Amino acid sequence: MQRGLLAVLAGLACCVGPALVFAQDFIDVEAERARAATAAETTPAPAVAFPASAPDRPPVEPSQPANSAPAATAGGSGNLAELFYQLQVLQLEVRQLHGQMEDQAHQIRQLRQQSLERYMDMDRRLSGAAGNGSGELSGAAGATSQSPAEAVALPGEEDAYRAAYALLVGQEFDQAVAAFKQFLLDYPNGRFAPNAYYWLGELYLVIDPRDLEASRQSFTLLLEQYPGNSKEADARYKLGVVYFEKGNAEVARQHLDRVLQEQDSNSSVAKLTRDFIAENY
Repeated sequence: MQRGLLAVLAGLACCVGPALVFAQDFIDVEAERARAATAAETTPAPAVAFPASAPDRPPVEPSQPANSAPAATAGGSGNLAELFYQLQVLQLEVRQLHGQMEDQAHQIRQLRQQSLERYMDMDRRLSGAAGNGSGELSGAAGATSQSPAEAVALPGEEDAYRAAYALLVGQEFDQAVAAFKQFLLDYPNGRFAPNAYYWLGELYLVIDPRDLEASRQSFTLLLEQYPGNSKEADARYKLGVVYFEKGNAEVARQHLDRVLQEQDSNSSVAKLTRDFIAENY
């Protein structure tokens, strides 16, 4: 009988065991919930900061700050000031350029006037050479220092001189310079050599750019190598002009005064010399 009782108890244990476990699990969950609720009730809630109440006033939009209008006005004034400064700078530059243009125009007018005077001076000499006795070619024989043999033109000399002189009359000045230089190389002691030196001196004053030193050398060679030549007075006058333009007014005046001393006061070269002295001294 005891065995039967034990068996019954064992069966009951088998049936009641899972139920006890389930009940235990349920009790634990409920207990946890209870403890959580108790903790929530006892733990103080975090403080929430609320802004103080203010009178009814529309909030300021972030995209439109309160000081946006004054900033825009200041920026506009700065731009206008910068533009006004740049305009003043441009106006100043324009005035400076205009002044430079006026100076250059004045210099061009002076150069043109000087060139015109030189051309007119050469034209007078060309006209005088053409009307002097038998003309420019016959006048070349008037050098007192030349012997009768030297007064006779060498073969081909006269043609070469005529060709160079024709370029001079035709105002082909650069070509005339080259032709007269070649003539002096071919006929250094020829009948027309003094005239070639003279016209080279004149040509160096009218070519562009002028060569004052080359002109001085040409006139000086004529005076030194052919004293008493018919071109002497004109060469000395022109030598005085060249020295003056080179900045040596004292030596220039010596040559000019000598022209007035040695030449007839009514001659064309004397008149040119007096006019030059009156204008520059």
